[in-house]
Amino acid sequence: MKIRLYNIVFACVVIAASLSCSESNEYYGAPPIRQPEPKEVEINGRVATESGSPLAGVAVSDGITVVSTDTEGRFSFMSPLTMGYVFVSTPDGYEPSQFLDNRPKFWQEVSRKECTGIEFKLRPIADKKPLSIIAIADPQISNRCGDVELLRNFYVPEINRAIDSLRTNGTSPIVLTLGDIICDWFVANGYGYTLDKFNSDFQVNAPVYHTMGNHDNDPFIAGDIAGSSTWHKVNGPSYYSFNRGGAHFISVDNIVYINDGAGNGVAGNRNCDTAIPEQQLKWIAADLATVQDKDAPLFIMMHGILLTYPVAEGQTVNKVYRFDDGGPQLGELLKDFTNVKVLSGHSHKSHFQHTPEGNIREYNYAGTNGGWWPAGFTPYKANFPVCFDGAPWGMGIWDFSAGPQPSHLYKGYGSPTDFQIRAYDLNKVVIDDCDITTSFLPGASGNSNVVMANVWAYEPGCTVKMFENGVELDVKRVKSVDPYLILKYILPVKQEYGKMHSGIEPESTAHIFRAKASTSDAPVTIEFKDLYGRTYTTVLNRPADI
Repeated sequence: MKIRLYNIVFACVVIAASLSCSESNEYYGAPPIRQPEPKEVEINGRVATESGSPLAGVAVSDGITVVSTDTEGRFSFMSPLTMGYVFVSTPDGYEPSQFLDNRPKFWQEVSRKECTGIEFKLRPIADKKPLSIIAIADPQISNRCGDVELLRNFYVPEINRAIDSLRTNGTSPIVLTLGDIICDWFVANGYGYTLDKFNSDFQVNAPVYHTMGNHDNDPFIAGDIAGSSTWHKVNGPSYYSFNRGGAHFISVDNIVYINDGAGNGVAGNRNCDTAIPEQQLKWIAADLATVQDKDAPLFIMMHGILLTYPVAEGQTVNKVYRFDDGGPQLGELLKDFTNVKVLSGHSHKSHFQHTPEGNIREYNYAGTNGGWWPAGFTPYKANFPVCFDGAPWGMGIWDFSAGPQPSHLYKGYGSPTDFQIRAYDLNKVVIDDCDITTSFLPGASGNSNVVMANVWAYEPGCTVKMFENGVELDVKRVKSVDPYLILKYILPVKQEYGKMHSGIEPESTAHIFRAKASTSDAPVTIEFKDLYGRTYTTVLNRPADI
């Protein structure tokens, strides 16, 4: 059986901080005191190069209003200072002169006393090579089960190897995070791993642009903007834009943090909704108005999933957008843009989906932390290196080396780039725990001589074929759970704890393919062809155990 299994086993070491985060970290606790919003003040300043030359036509914003600099590089507008900062949307070919380690410092905190004479210094990007992008979702580092060491000693080295490979291939990489870099629950319960600690540990060798997730909010503060205030102090704007490599990028905060019960050093219940508030939609509209080329790549980073999950063959999608409050409105704002890539996280699974018009393509990435949710058990367990749709933990890679339209690849951590398929001989797959699934019961006639393949990077336009002794089989795209995930991870956890937990239920996913072979022992070849003409192949030599 030619199935490559890439397992990494980590010891589970739970390290609890002795002090609560509100006591041990200067950033967490009461939100900054701000004046009432109705009274606006004038914001003005200048955008220039390091040598002082003015930069005209650069977009500057407070998260509400978007203005462009004049021929002298100057900007001026009235602001209620709701967000407490002003930021610049760096033009293509430039980056901020100031970095915070590997993070471009494209914003400045402002107050009513210090809101004039603001200066942004930009410098030309020295590396003129084509762009490349590494996108990761949900590291969710929490100081539990050795995950801090995992970040330092596994995730970061893996990402840096990908960065080095992209540079060797002649590109200039950047790194995008897609939310939940930490976890508010563990912050609230004193584990002490906060946003600033993640930035200190995330030593990747390329510019990093963060996107905010629900677990990145301050658990001791109620309300969306107030709950984001700690993020603002550490990471700057919770939504912003920039231009690089011929593409426009928008980072969206589509999590509305409610956090009922929080206040006075007391953690709330961390409840939230997925939505794009009206203020942010208006800002997105103003930002998109600065984009002249509607056919150029437009990347939108967000944490919450935008589009409904893909469906299997023969099923129909009744609803395009996963959330009603801001999802369809964003789609309307994007109707004239032909080349939109939405990069999201939150689900800890792999869902690649397109709108019916095809202009918006969402890449909802499997979690960097894999199957994180064994944390629902006490004592906590280490992360699974596989997500609950069977996709490996990993990263999305976008490569512009072949031209202005980038290619895309999903790469599992610790796996070669051609590991894109996991295949099963269902004659040999038996799972008799009906609490988990009834798909692989002993003697199930519907599974006789069936070959199943999980192709986690499948998206509309790709093809999956299977061949038995050179004869092409009839392949169906179905919704199903992944047996490798169940047998290697979920069943052992259930057996250890004597129960199931809702956080580790396998997902019935639509990137599963089935074909019935004519024999029980002939090898079957599975071929996956992506949108860029690359073909990935694995051979299942039957009979084959997992």
